[in-house]
Amino acid sequence: MNHFLALNFGSASLKYALFAEDGTALAHSIVDRPADVRSALDDVCRGLPKEVARLTGIGHRVVHGGRRHAPVLFDAAVESEIESLLDLAPQHNRLSLDAVRSARALWPQTPQVAVFDTAFHSGMPEHASCYAVPAAWRDAGLRRYGFHGLSHEHVMQAVAGRLGRPAADLKIMSCHLGNGASVCAIEHGRSVDTSMGLTPLEGLVMGTRCGDIDPGAPGFIHRELGLTLPEIERMLYQESGLAALGGHGGDMRLIEESAVAGDAGARLALAAYAYRIRKYIGAYAAAMGGCDAVAFTGGIGENSAGVRASVMRGMEFLGLVLDPARNGKPLSDAAGVAELQVEGSPAAILSVQAREEWMVFRGTQLLLAATAN
Repeated sequence: MNHFLALNFGSASLKYALFAEDGTALAHSIVDRPADVRSALDDVCRGLPKEVARLTGIGHRVVHGGRRHAPVLFDAAVESEIESLLDLAPQHNRLSLDAVRSARALWPQTPQVAVFDTAFHSGMPEHASCYAVPAAWRDAGLRRYGFHGLSHEHVMQAVAGRLGRPAADLKIMSCHLGNGASVCAIEHGRSVDTSMGLTPLEGLVMGTRCGDIDPGAPGFIHRELGLTLPEIERMLYQESGLAALGGHGGDMRLIEESAVAGDAGARLALAAYAYRIRKYIGAYAAAMGGCDAVAFTGGIGENSAGVRASVMRGMEFLGLVLDPARNGKPLSDAAGVAELQVEGSPAAILSVQAREEWMVFRGTQLLLAATAN
């Protein structure tokens, strides 16, 4: 029997799943804040069923794939290409490379596949993907790539399935809210814009990342505080976002608890977080000329009724009317999808269980099947 291992290294955890050929998940777990990649994979080994003697393929979620738009087998050239993008996804691409090399030591005969988070956005129209900068900068690769593509693509499929309409007929706003967060405008089955750009820094307020700031800010901080560019970059990735406003390391659960207790910083963090998401939803509704559905996914999107309510506040003008009872206790179907809008609402509001590992598995399975023929 064929077995496929999907590895999803995020900025704060490793999610993994073992799949059978038919897509059945035989094991699925999270290694939270692992000490290093090898110890995380050792935990994976301990979590796999003992009867699984060999793996058919190992798929890796790779956050930044540059201009690549399809899964690819890892080889020296692919590793070198991913390594060249380290500065554009410093919290992620290094983990992917370390994971590939550690997995190769553990399973030396098993083919390994890169499945790229940027791929879903590769068809964005140029007016959405370009920056208004000198041509030489654009020729060097300065453009908007977008991330969380595996999650947004799954949301598109899940929403279309739940609403019983082809994705090609829908205008969907997908909100992936976790330690990293982004909104994607999906029009007629393709990503037409997304909040992240060249790097995973752009866009929403995130756990420890700043999201949108004035491009002049790094120069200002350098002049005023004397910080170097590497120091500024590190702080924008690791010491900003919810952590900078509300403390608690950016942990949304603790920030929500502190806000209820009256902490002003936590309340500001929640307000800024929801406001930025609302702003992007409104902008994308204008860009697409309407909205059929807003979907929430990711650890925060799926589990925080408070965040969903704050984001949806005042969205009635778009036909998005949240049902407080449904939002407080979502009733998910077998696919992990729940509708949260009031009956008769012109547009749907949904909670969608994230399935990035399944998307990694499927990309890996299809590539290995194609290369075998």
